[in-house]
Amino acid sequence: MKKELPAWLDKFIWSEFKKHRKLLRRPMTSHAEDLILLKCQRTYDEYVRTQDDNLHPNFCLNDSIERGWQTIFPKPSRPDIINSDHAPPMYRGSTLNPDYQEWLANKEFMNLKQHGHEDTSTDQLTRNKALRSIQRAKFDVEDESMARQITESEQRRLN
Repeated sequence: MKKELPAWLDKFIWSEFKKHRKLLRRPMTSHAEDLILLKCQRTYDEYVRTQDDNLHPNFCLNDSIERGWQTIFPKPSRPDIINSDHAPPMYRGSTLNPDYQEWLANKEFMNLKQHGHEDTSTDQLTRNKALRSIQRAKFDVEDESMARQITESEQRRLN
């Protein structure tokens, strides 16, 4: 029995996704199809709400085929971190997280806007903390490259 697909779901992309699953040796059962279609419906509802093209189910299915995945993983093109009260992690591994920098800049801007462009002591402390972390990250990168130069020069002398 053939399932009725929603109008917003491209039939060609859906058939290609089913072929992809067979090539992965993970063919979909009818229950698996229902679950993925339900996930696509939820993703489409979110797409209608946000108008983010990365949330359209056709995009998600193509992305899953391209990456060799068994299901869809809808990811918004831009996470909503700017208006969040919780800061993202300051570092990604050993490098400074750009999402954190953006969050911090937005927080500072909103604080200045609320205080009528006054530079309060908390804003100054936040700015200094961010500046120190950026300088620390920059120094780590420069320090590593300088260490590499020293190592390369020692190797030349030995040869």
